[in-house]
Amino acid sequence: MVGYKIRGTKVVSPYPTNLTPGEVRLVFSLEKVFLPERIFADCYFPKVDARLGVHKVATKSDLVQIDCLIVDRSGVYVFESKDYVGWIYAHGDRVHWTQVLAYGKNKHQFYSPVRQNEAHISALKSVVGDDVPIYSVVVFGREAVLKVVEGMPENCIVCTQVGVRKRMEELVRKTILSEAKIEELCSVVGRSLVNPDGIVRAEHVTEVEAIAKRK
Repeated sequence: MVGYKIRGTKVVSPYPTNLTPGEVRLVFSLEKVFLPERIFADCYFPKVDARLGVHKVATKSDLVQIDCLIVDRSGVYVFESKDYVGWIYAHGDRVHWTQVLAYGKNKHQFYSPVRQNEAHISALKSVVGDDVPIYSVVVFGREAVLKVVEGMPENCIVCTQVGVRKRMEELVRKTILSEAKIEELCSVVGRSLVNPDGIVRAEHVTEVEAIAKRK
């Protein structure tokens, strides 16, 4: 792939990425397990509506953003990176999880990243199909402590950056997809990526043209 290299890695994106330091560290860790050409960082795909199907992309709001996506012989991995610190209480069946700071003095609820990733996976399935095993992986920063992780759905992993490499190495031992299928999926994903900056520019051009017509 010709494009923009993620700093400190061999991973390349077709458009400039806007990664947080935690997301860059995640890509760096994953590169030690997976081939860089099979790692897609800061991915944008059209949203999917249960009734309407795939959205026509007109604005950024019609896109979902995936922090990192990997195609491997063991399946497809969809990563959601969270730069939270402190204690994390995660329950798969709850809409909100809890972050605890200052030894319990400060508590903060945040939307379940597992549910957040479900929307990402729905969009991805419109690209790769339903017959490919897909793993949802939520990765917290190195300074987070997972106090409780309960009731997670099947094929869902919650870990910290300290443990993500080990968890991935355990999963990649399985061979489910052929090399031909992997190459096909990588090609499909690459063709389906939407450049969010291109959408912004298209919006601006449309606005300028509309203003010109009104004059």
